[in-house]
Parts: sequence; C-alpha cells; structure tokens
Amino acid sequence: MAEAVVFPQPGKVELREVELPDLEPGQIRLRTRVSLISTGTEGIIYSGGFAPGTHWDRWFSYPSRPGYSLVGEVSDVGPDVTGDLRPGDRVVALLGHASHHVADASVCTRVPDDVSDEDAAWFALAKVAFVGVEASQARLGSSAVVVGAGPIGQMTVRWLAALGAADIVMVHRGSGPRLELARAGGATAVLQQDLANGLSGIAAPATVLDCTGNPDVLTHALAAVADRGRVVIVGDVGDPSQQRLSSDLIVRGLTVVGAHGRHLLGRREHDIRRLFFSLVASGRFAGMCGLVTHKFAPRNGAEAYALLDADRSATMGVIFDWQ
Repeated sequence: MAEAVVFPQPGKVELREVELPDLEPGQIRLRTRVSLISTGTEGIIYSGGFAPGTHWDRWFSYPSRPGYSLVGEVSDVGPDVTGDLRPGDRVVALLGHASHHVADASVCTRVPDDVSDEDAAWFALAKVAFVGVEASQARLGSSAVVVGAGPIGQMTVRWLAALGAADIVMVHRGSGPRLELARAGGATAVLQQDLANGLSGIAAPATVLDCTGNPDVLTHALAAVADRGRVVIVGDVGDPSQQRLSSDLIVRGLTVVGAHGRHLLGRREHDIRRLFFSLVASGRFAGMCGLVTHKFAPRNGAEAYALLDADRSATMGVIFDWQ
C-alpha cells in the first residue's frame, strides 16, 4: 500500500491509501523522498479553474491525483531492468504525489550524488522552461524578456543565463523577493511592473517569454517585442480562449509559438535532465538556494493547496517531504 495526495473534487484535498501493482519486468519500486508541487498547473486543477471543453477537461477528471515532479529512492528492481539503476539509487520521474510508486525504469533518471533532493525536484519545471527557451531561438548574446517570476519564470531565467544570453530582463508585477530570486538566477535587469505599462527604459527585445499563465499577457507581449520578434507562451492557461492576438502580429511580422513540457519526451528528456543536474552541480544553473520556500508533510496537503489558492505569490517552491 501507499499513500497518495488526491483531489476528490475541486477545492478538496485528501491523503488516501492506494494499492501498488506487483513489480513486473522492466519496473522498479520507489520510496518517495520529496515531490515538488507545480503551483500553476496543480493550482488550476485544485480550484477547477479551467473552462469546460478545453484540453484540461480531456487530461483531468475528479478524483484526480496531482503531481509530476518526484524524487524517489529505488527500493527494489524487477527482472530485465537495464542500465545502472539499483536499490538505494535516487531517481527523478514524472510521477504524482505519493509515498511509493511502481514505475517503468525507463521513465526514471538517476540523480547524481552532488545534487540535493530539493534541487533535483525542480527537474520537471526546468524541462518546461527548457522547451520555452528552445522555442524562443535565443542564443549567445541575444536579448530576452521573461514575464512572470514564478517557478517557470525562474527556471527560464536560469536557462537563458546558462545559454549566454546577454540581456535577460525579468518583468513581474508582484513583490520584491521573486525579483531578487530572478536576479540571483542571472537576470540582468528586473522590472516590478505590469507589462501593460510597457518596458520602462528597456529596448524592445528579440524575444518575450510569457511564463505567467495569465491570458491577458499575450496582447501586451505582442506590443513589447521587437519587430519580427518572437513571443513564446510557456506553459498553459485554464481558458486559452481568453488569449487575444493583436494587429502587432501582422503589422510587425511577429511569431507566436507555444511551449509545453509534453513537447519533450523520450530519450531526449533524460538528456535534458542530466544537463540540468550537471549545470546545478557546477553552479552554472545559478541561484537555486532559496527557491524552495515552503515544505509540508503530505498529511497537511489541504493546508498547502489552500495557501496556493489564497496567495500563490507568497510562495515559490512548495515541497511535500515524504521522509
């Protein structure tokens, strides 16, 4: 048996006992160490804040088991498990918030000894940001504006810095601590303002990456980017029909592209996880210290999600500690 976080209905959280399947060939049994809440996605599912008929309706129904960013320890391996996984190894996997899992070994990536559980838990959100940066076509010496200093925005800034972007501007209308975390991660400038007010004293960038999950931002991003620039929508919103294009798209020859974690799966996903771990261990993925702001015991899941629902801006990394 295992314990799992469950949303039986919108606005309600339970810790339920769930049965684990028997170990089959090619599978491993995991004991969870920590799991990171995806505050944007899980906040939408928790509140039921998505429009009927959208892809959210196809992906999620209640009761729903949230989570997709888990660090676990291998407790047992089944027959035919290939690679270097063995009992005692730490691994990451796109698995829900639960105390134990049985999973295919092929979906797990080993965590190096010099990367902590808390840092490793960011792997899934780092991947989402990687997809966005790749879609932006940013390169050495380029300029980019990142809108939204939440978890995805923080990971985006760090990928851009590791890539060697020359100008990385974080725009966030909220409080100072998130902006300071962005600066620690490599932002060359921070603007505490709404993008609707433009970019004060900042030249129009080649790329704007919208990491907010706010449908109103797209129109403002189109106005802010340079002529023939790119606007990348990183992640998702609960009601995509609320996102609006403007005449800037045609008149100024702009490109709009969506980026989602589902775009990077399979073998390359493992490569990006290993790259993330390497950059973290070497200090080139800067400013990881301080990104985890809250830890909860799984039995206090209702408190965790109530906090996110009431004031997500007061949090950054929110972790369930299963140890």
